Amino acid sequence: MRKPIRVTVDDSFPVAYIEYRDFDHEGYGTLRLLREPDGSVRVYGRGDGREDEGTGVHLDVNADDDIVGIEIISIDEPELVAIARDFAAENDLAFPVDIRAATAAGDPAA
Repeated sequence: MRKPIRVTVDDSFPVAYIEYRDFDHEGYGTLRLLREPDGSVRVYGRGDGREDEGTGVHLDVNADDDIVGIEIISIDEPELVAIARDFAAENDLAFPVDIRAATAAGDPAA
């Protein structure tokens, strides 16, 4: 299971980023994560349909399509956190139990 190397929450907004690889060196592209009607989470890129739907969870990947990080636009919205958490679980990624606590403690595993 890949553990986050860093968890951050914006001081002004409830935006969080769970970083699994160094974004500054590996960040390449961004995809969207959306909840499907059957409850599963699916990755969407441009031209994959559902472009008209807003999303609050983004997935950053590197040039090899390895997961770099997950951005949650509002950690105050439980469904957005659930989408990110479910995706992480499906992809063998550790996910903080409490995102704010992980940020405050400086411990991505918190």
